[in-house]
Amino acid sequence: MKSKMILHLGFYIIQFLGVFVVGAQNTLNPSELKEDFQLFRTALEEAHPGIYRYATKSFMDGSFESVVKKLDQPLSQQEFYKILNPVLTKIGCGHTKLMPSEDKGFMYYYNLETLFPLRLFLDKNRAYVRYSYDTRVKLEPGTEITAINGMGMDEIIDGLLNNLFSDGHNQTLKYYELNRYFNALFSNFYLEEGKAHNQFNITYKNRGRKGNMTLPSVSYQTVMQHDTAEQNSIPYQLEFKNAKTALLTIRTFWPDEGKYNFEAFLKDSFTDINAKNIQNLILDLRGNEGGKDVFGSLLLSYLVNAEFRYYDKLVVATNERFSFVEHAQLPEGYDQLRALITQTEDGEFRWEHNGNLALQIQKEHPFKGQVYVLIDGACFSVTSEFCSVAHYLDRVSFVGEETGGGYYGNNSGAFAIVSLPNSRLKLGIPLMAYYTAVKDYEFTDRGIVPHYQVQPTITGILSGRDEVMERTMKIINKG
Repeated sequence: MKSKMILHLGFYIIQFLGVFVVGAQNTLNPSELKEDFQLFRTALEEAHPGIYRYATKSFMDGSFESVVKKLDQPLSQQEFYKILNPVLTKIGCGHTKLMPSEDKGFMYYYNLETLFPLRLFLDKNRAYVRYSYDTRVKLEPGTEITAINGMGMDEIIDGLLNNLFSDGHNQTLKYYELNRYFNALFSNFYLEEGKAHNQFNITYKNRGRKGNMTLPSVSYQTVMQHDTAEQNSIPYQLEFKNAKTALLTIRTFWPDEGKYNFEAFLKDSFTDINAKNIQNLILDLRGNEGGKDVFGSLLLSYLVNAEFRYYDKLVVATNERFSFVEHAQLPEGYDQLRALITQTEDGEFRWEHNGNLALQIQKEHPFKGQVYVLIDGACFSVTSEFCSVAHYLDRVSFVGEETGGGYYGNNSGAFAIVSLPNSRLKLGIPLMAYYTAVKDYEFTDRGIVPHYQVQPTITGILSGRDEVMERTMKIINKG
């Protein structure tokens, strides 16, 4: 059974942070801002195990020091958030988060009643309309939006990318979040709390023609009702494409002990796959943001024919008591768990109580055919760990887009949730640095780059085509 100290929380540490709407903001004076910033910096430097994993100490010191110069005048919570957030992203850790203590939902923090009304598809520095959340808006799907409120889309996208988190210098996770949460992000970073934003002025291009239009805003509730209806709630599925090819879809590695049981699902699925003498297995992990790390190694044990290593080591920042404990929510039994941390001869602090550190045993009757893994920027945390080790073992072929999680691991596990007392912002700091048992990869600061790169297009999305699956079937059919 996995210790609470090392439980992967995947993408969403939101469960710690409440479910209320951000209300009217009070102005914070410079002394309050500087007090919160000092706690922010201290907590990161003491507790974050990967603060210098992708950025040097001198670089981070410079980034922190640049903030102080901006705290010499009163600021609202949102203004303070907009100063701290881009500094935090420089760490290169997709599990680190900053958010208000009172928020409606993940990514949706400010101006919740006046959100941008279009669902967009972002492709590099261009934005295309997928649909409108307001039926009164008559814009043809596929129309390119070139500006919002006089600001070019390339400038907007570039600004938002600088405020999004991913492992290392990965970009696909950032674009995944842009496509999923553009309405929230635009509201957080480009709309000012307390001012009226009942409409948006856009410029657009469609079929060679340019135009301007004023759009009404929509509420958070309207956006959520539409987007929630789009989501597939079935976490695991097995289908057979034909007599030779099976499709195994795993949308999450997070356990559902009620209706679905992951261990039983895998056992039954691979028994069925082998009984049918399937030659090609498509493993669809797109959109899978992670979950429980033992599920990643369990899945891999069905695909290999030899023992394998999964984690190389798990590192923590210190075994000392944090100086900021009075401002933090820490893992249950934190003080007792600190006593189990060991220190190596070179001074590194290790957590050695994880089953994935041991040699992993393959299943008795593993699948021996060809395996094609479909990936995208949402493949993160446990999902990217599985992909990393599978790639290193040269067991599978990857199709799609680069994973959002780092090839050599991530920072996650349990979290310290630090409350900044004046601004009421909350800082989520992962306490464990996971290092996968891999080596010699050419990209030290990237995810798993697929063997066959396929990026979805607005044309494919609007026509309902799955371009990644289409490419995979072509590869299989060509042998």
